[in-house]
Amino acid sequence: MLKILLAEWARAGITAKHVRHAVFINEQKIAEEDEWDDHDENALHLVASLDGNPIGTARLTSDGIVGRMAVLDSFRNQGTGSAMMEQIIKTAKKSRMKELKLHAQRPAEGFYTKHGFIAEGEEFMEAGIPHIAMKLELMWQ
Repeated sequence: MLKILLAEWARAGITAKHVRHAVFINEQKIAEEDEWDDHDENALHLVASLDGNPIGTARLTSDGIVGRMAVLDSFRNQGTGSAMMEQIIKTAKKSRMKELKLHAQRPAEGFYTKHGFIAEGEEFMEAGIPHIAMKLELMWQ
């Protein structure tokens, strides 16, 4: 059964690092210095696990920036990313955020569009990978 942990970096960091290292550094060949930044310590992290094994992660900053969303290759297209995004949106609404923003890798743009995000501006390169800025306006009561 898929479980999603929502936690601070001190609690989620070890498992989030495992997934991010596998996806961004090993698979996508992003340099370690581009992957690790100062935002982890102050962000809320999601770790998706299946039978106790971490398979996905993402982070949400207090100003509504979604980042470092990753699912291990063998678990993609099975609903893990969507479950994490639904949790991010729910958490953002509960925190009364007005919008979410992210930099989507171009191959993942359709995934974010499916969740209501809209592309903004021109394509740009980040860590050697084409990206597009995207935004989701949140409505809450």
